[in-house]
Amino acid sequence: MGEAGGSEFVDVPGDTTLWKTQDIPPQRIDLPLEARGRFRWYYPIFGIAAVWALSSSIRFYSIAVQNWETGNSLDRIAWVAGVVGCLFVSVLFAGMLVRMIFDAASSRPLLILDRQTLWDRRQLDEPMPWSNVEHIRFQSVRDTVVVHLKLAQPVYVRSGLFRIGGAIGSGLKSNIIVLLSDLKDEEIVEKAIVALARRGEA
Repeated sequence: MGEAGGSEFVDVPGDTTLWKTQDIPPQRIDLPLEARGRFRWYYPIFGIAAVWALSSSIRFYSIAVQNWETGNSLDRIAWVAGVVGCLFVSVLFAGMLVRMIFDAASSRPLLILDRQTLWDRRQLDEPMPWSNVEHIRFQSVRDTVVVHLKLAQPVYVRSGLFRIGGAIGSGLKSNIIVLLSDLKDEEIVEKAIVALARRGEA
């Protein structure tokens, strides 16, 4: 993400330092701003959780096979619930891990911002005009940052079942969630979204 020099740009607040906290000049960002994915430190946790859940599912299945005849109805229900529940968790975490690795390894930008539009290529089929954004709200949970966009007109959103904040089912949505914390230069992207959304409201 370079400094100004292109035909389009947006000014975002400059970063404070230990020595200067006031009268900081804005930082000028060239547009379009193309944000690519990055690998995060917590990705291996999803793999470990998937393996653990799968092993637990196998363990419940083994117990059920060995003790099915002698177990009562409650025991059998518990074994089946354990197998199904752990298998579901394993598939969920494995799917999320694969999705995150695919996004991080992709050579194409995942999010593209320009003066007129926002395009989250992970869930939108085409760019969405800033004029359609009525309200933005950022949410941070531990190391995950998302921006909630309230829209004036619904847009078509693809299913993102295995993506943090992704829509479970595809269809027209009036509220969409854009995952920012898995993007490079996340802080610059946040500032650019605020600046460009304000321009769209003007």
